[in-house]
Amino acid sequence: MPLDRSAARTNLIAWAQTGITLVRDVGSPRGVSLELEWEPGMPMLQAAGRFLAPAGRYFPEILGLPVSEADLVSAALGEIGRGATWVKVIADFPDLAAGTDAEATYPIDSIAQLTAAVHKAGGRVAAHSTLPTARQLITVGVDSIEHGFGLDETAVRDMARRGTAWTPTIGALLALLDAPHLPPGRRQSLQEGRERLAELLPLAAGLGVPVLAGTDVTGSIPVEVRLLSEMGLKATDALATASVWPRRFFGTAPTADIVTYHHDPREDPDQLRNPAAVVVGATRLR
Repeated sequence: MPLDRSAARTNLIAWAQTGITLVRDVGSPRGVSLELEWEPGMPMLQAAGRFLAPAGRYFPEILGLPVSEADLVSAALGEIGRGATWVKVIADFPDLAAGTDAEATYPIDSIAQLTAAVHKAGGRVAAHSTLPTARQLITVGVDSIEHGFGLDETAVRDMARRGTAWTPTIGALLALLDAPHLPPGRRQSLQEGRERLAELLPLAAGLGVPVLAGTDVTGSIPVEVRLLSEMGLKATDALATASVWPRRFFGTAPTADIVTYHHDPREDPDQLRNPAAVVVGATRLR
């Protein structure tokens, strides 16, 4: 659901109280996240502004103004000008009006131009990708692949060489698989994607790809950490996806953030649901 500024602020404060001290928001309706001002007790926020997608190729209630190929670079730089540190491009998506499966939304040359322009302006690019064309996105230099259900071993090895991050959003994939009335072909494709991720995620972690815990619009960080562990990541690596690795990848300055637990979350990821103490930006929240 699209949120206004007040609801988004309320969410951030609630997340901080559960131990989330840093948030990367890769897209919000009308870029509402860029309107939020940090205050004591809120997580640090890196925001991408509005989603960049052409007409009919993203959820209309949150897309807002569509972005044509001709306007892609200027729209991206416009979000950077509003204060975005990231730009979120929807690189593939179903045609919602026609009801067809996902396909590329912009030519890869246009995304290459966007990426070069955003990098020159000091920003980074996150790409929504569910198809094997993720390989091309990595080649043109996007900084993170969101979802990545179409990745293969060659692409993962290229990500390791380039330092490209991967937010697999396992919870979102499983939610799609659980959806009623899913066409059999689509269900089979998603199931194959799940099996492929179970092979690729341990490889990615072993190669040093920055794997990041992300929720999309479903699930939670504790659930995602547990799912990543179930997909084959070592317990320490699963926990790192929500702690050490994002901090390192985002290059955030040291802050007085401390979260403690009654029991070791490496042994029981569900401990992340109930921290013993939370200090965010030197403010004690619990």
